Amino acid sequence: MNEYREFRDRRIVQFASYLRLMRRRQQDIASGPSFIIFSESGRDRGPDTSVLDRSRAAAVPIGLSLHGGLDCGDPFDVLVGEFPGQPPEDGYEPDNSHRFIQFSFNPRYFDIDLPNTTLYRPEAAEILACRPGFFYVKNRRQFEHPAEQVPEFAPVRRVYVYGDDRAAAEDMAFIWFDVWKFPVDWRFFVTAAAFHEDTEWESDWPLDVDSVVTCD
Repeated sequence: MNEYREFRDRRIVQFASYLRLMRRRQQDIASGPSFIIFSESGRDRGPDTSVLDRSRAAAVPIGLSLHGGLDCGDPFDVLVGEFPGQPPEDGYEPDNSHRFIQFSFNPRYFDIDLPNTTLYRPEAAEILACRPGFFYVKNRRQFEHPAEQVPEFAPVRRVYVYGDDRAAAEDMAFIWFDVWKFPVDWRFFVTAAAFHEDTEWESDWPLDVDSVVTCD
């Protein structure tokens, strides 16, 4: 196995470990939704940053907007395998701060959230073409987060059931390393918290290729 593949696989295991840790936190600690952000940079990050504000809005439980949806026992296949629709007409102009990938966690499932402040339009198209299950929220508004500003941020999303940590980690690796071309040994920064408890599990926590993720 070459060094690139070894490092990439190590990052996938690392990402998946963090997502499993967030599942434990969501189920054992949080009384409402929680979130985690993986960012390329830790600079200028804090509770008043725009990225964190958007994440707080995105992490409202999806079930509130499903009119029964998953919480009434619908099969998970409603979330995958469908045509993702046409891209929004506007948006997809990343700001000048940094790239990030954010996840929201709810009692039964979690999702990856990519607003247009971190994606260019061709990048969004590449993700939808290469990774099954992604869709434009604008075209599938039943999966919109209640407090989300879809017309403004035009997010790309995929929804996962718990246990799909590896699949979500592979999706994240594809975005960081194949779409955005980050080196596999890049130092990422992690911010994570729940919304209804006084928690700040991580705040710009550095995540190197050899960092070990352990459960609380």
